[in-house]
Amino acid sequence: MPSKSAVIFRLLLLATLGFAHLGLRSAAQVTLRIGVIDFADGSMLKGALLAAEHINASGQLNAADGTAINLAVVNTPPDNMEIAIANMRQANAIAVIGPETDDLLSAYMSQLQALNVPIMTPATGDTVLLQDNTQRIFRVRARQSLSASAVADYLVNTLAVDNIRTVQLDASSTGRLITFANALSAFGVRLSNTLVDESNPDLAALARDIAESDADLVAIYAPPLLAAPLYNQILAAGYKGDFLYDQADDPAFADMAPIKTLPGIIGSSTWSPALPDSASETFVLAFARAFGQLPDAVAASSYDATRAVAAALIGAGSISENLASLLPFSGVQGELNSANLLRGEISSNTLVTRLNEYGAENVVAYYRGGEQIALIERPLVQSTPRPTPTATPAPTSTPSGYTLTIQSAVQNVRSGPGLQFEAIGQLQRGTQARVLGATPDYAWLVIDFRGQWGWLASYLVATFGNRNLLPVIQPPATPTPIPTATPAPPQDPDLVVLHAGPPRLILDQPMSVNVTLRNQGLTAAGQFAVAASFEPGGFYAGVNAPWLEAGEQTTVQLSSTLTGDTGPQSVIIVVDLNQQVAEGPAGEANNKVYAYNYIADRAFLATGASTIGVGYVDLDGFGVPDLEWTGADLVAQGDGGMYLMSYFSSIDTVHYDTIDISLANLKTLHIDQLTNATIGLRTTDGHHAVLKPTNATRDGAFSFDYRVYR
Repeated sequence: MPSKSAVIFRLLLLATLGFAHLGLRSAAQVTLRIGVIDFADGSMLKGALLAAEHINASGQLNAADGTAINLAVVNTPPDNMEIAIANMRQANAIAVIGPETDDLLSAYMSQLQALNVPIMTPATGDTVLLQDNTQRIFRVRARQSLSASAVADYLVNTLAVDNIRTVQLDASSTGRLITFANALSAFGVRLSNTLVDESNPDLAALARDIAESDADLVAIYAPPLLAAPLYNQILAAGYKGDFLYDQADDPAFADMAPIKTLPGIIGSSTWSPALPDSASETFVLAFARAFGQLPDAVAASSYDATRAVAAALIGAGSISENLASLLPFSGVQGELNSANLLRGEISSNTLVTRLNEYGAENVVAYYRGGEQIALIERPLVQSTPRPTPTATPAPTSTPSGYTLTIQSAVQNVRSGPGLQFEAIGQLQRGTQARVLGATPDYAWLVIDFRGQWGWLASYLVATFGNRNLLPVIQPPATPTPIPTATPAPPQDPDLVVLHAGPPRLILDQPMSVNVTLRNQGLTAAGQFAVAASFEPGGFYAGVNAPWLEAGEQTTVQLSSTLTGDTGPQSVIIVVDLNQQVAEGPAGEANNKVYAYNYIADRAFLATGASTIGVGYVDLDGFGVPDLEWTGADLVAQGDGGMYLMSYFSSIDTVHYDTIDISLANLKTLHIDQLTNATIGLRTTDGHHAVLKPTNATRDGAFSFDYRVYR
């Protein structure tokens, strides 16, 4: 029988969906919860929180009977999905946003489906929705194959690239590489692929081979820490073609690649903060004001998912049914239209990007459903074939009257389209000039600068006019860089975190986390700081670590007192917080990567393992029996009660707030119900407790692990 709280929630939900004919009396306002499976500082959570704030502030979300609906967002970390799903169930979430990755969604598909609410995931894998037969799983970002199709179209039809070399450095990239190859095959382009042994890569030899080839473009498939060294080697070998790397904006990659080498790298995404669209720009500004940082594609998809759920609340159907028939709906990512997409799909919007001279993304093409489109608010480059090279046109007045205005305080004018070309002068903010032509992708514009052609990056200027009438001007030859001697590899220290514990931290009392550190570099490291901000509460703890010789390790303690709700947490432990040790690019890149996963919990009255014969047991030590083992049944005593915590396979994943003693209404559990069971308890004295049977013999001993909370 459902609990009283569950019945009340269902009645409220029916009221919000317009079932006024049931005779339910509507309240002035009802609060409905959207769950987010994300960490406390995660992009999904922030996107959902901002959307809920905007929806509630508008005051326009009302059920069919006039009841005002207020949206609340609750989150739970994804590091233990069993706990996360149980928390979503206990929160009575009307929809769940997450999990973010294909792997988590696939592994916990059946448990997520059992929540019987829409699951809105930003996972982009093409096959993940094929596992869903409930029609309750929705993808809120465009699938991977659409991103690959957009990039393929841009490369072939805009850049006229047809000789592409791919390099794969890890097995996990196989799916993305195959998807890209399939997209290119639709344009008649075949890849030349090199699979590198990750355990023993000869990057220098590979780089020389690529530089000596006639490849127009090299696409790298690898995590950032593997991709960056290869990218640097390829450039050092003299390769002059284009690069495609879809994680070039990752800080780990940017930290290891000199910023002057980043401009021009091509990537793809489902959304970018650089998207020149009014709805997107409004979202970016609101997000930056709220959280002090730029949103990413996952935050944008979570914002859209929350608004889509709000739209689906209104109507006679269920939320899942309404989401499946969602008609064109304006989102941050662009138009959302599940009614005209594959089952479970909500968005088909993708972008092609190129990094600018500051290493930031610029959007160079925008696609919906694989077709390139122009935005009404601020049109992007339209899909046009790269024209056959012709004689360079003379710089005459532009028929379209296309003009530009300098926006920066001072803007360099270059002799060619790229940072590798020398600056031939500068223009001041507000200066206007007529545009004589552009590169095929309109990334660089040509003006008459003191009697010669001057090139300016289009993203740094304001433009006016019809650019489609501009002639395409072929750039001059790229200047040959002066050879420099390759420096010897640095002999740097490299500080890393090896381990942190314990796995459970107790709230409202002093705690210490033991952090094991190692200098895995080749030289000694002087004193440095180690720190973390622990959750719940964001409590900061730091300590200075001693001198560490090369290969030496030590253990330090981070101490604090935490307060707040119980539950799984994950925090980053930062080594060399103040950058006191010069570790080189590789060493600096791994200073903020160690995630310490733990459960924040309340203090225990008693815990341990026990075996009893037929008879009684006092779990909390207050002198009153809490349970009786009859040899066939486990029986709660006095005011105590039990319930089966069906979503917890281990006592180690249970924490105080997951135990709902209002559900503990069972007085007896038969021996057949004890196998693999996790049991929530209300002791005779009213304490929260959890019990895990490990063995039960009929008319014999009963063994169990248990924990009783204060």
